[in-house]
Amino acid sequence: MDTDYEQVKALYQHAEWYGGKFDEHRDSQEIMLHKVTADPQSIIVDEENGEILGTISLVEDGRVAWFYRFVTKDNNLGAAEALYKAASGVLKQRGHPEVLIYSDPTREDLNSRYQALGMEKGGDYECFYGAL
Repeated sequence: MDTDYEQVKALYQHAEWYGGKFDEHRDSQEIMLHKVTADPQSIIVDEENGEILGTISLVEDGRVAWFYRFVTKDNNLGAAEALYKAASGVLKQRGHPEVLIYSDPTREDLNSRYQALGMEKGGDYECFYGAL
């Protein structure tokens, strides 16, 4: 897990590949280990020759499901397609008819990625977060 975590963390530190921001409160090794221990299918990786090319986390509450931290090295569409297919399969198996993903509306490259995967564009929203 240590080597895998360092590779995933390195991907997360490239905001340009997924439009997010690495955050120790959400992305620490301890939190991610807890998540995959509780649900081994909750974080899916695309790997080639020992290198992690991308990852996607599943967040669900029984009512809705989200793709979170959907990141691929160099915005690799092949890795994105593989992750999307694998993650969609898990969610379908769990009874979800659709999935949500938040994206920066100003990032045409990310918008194009999700549309190429067959997703529909929803309305634009801002995300707010704060410490508890």
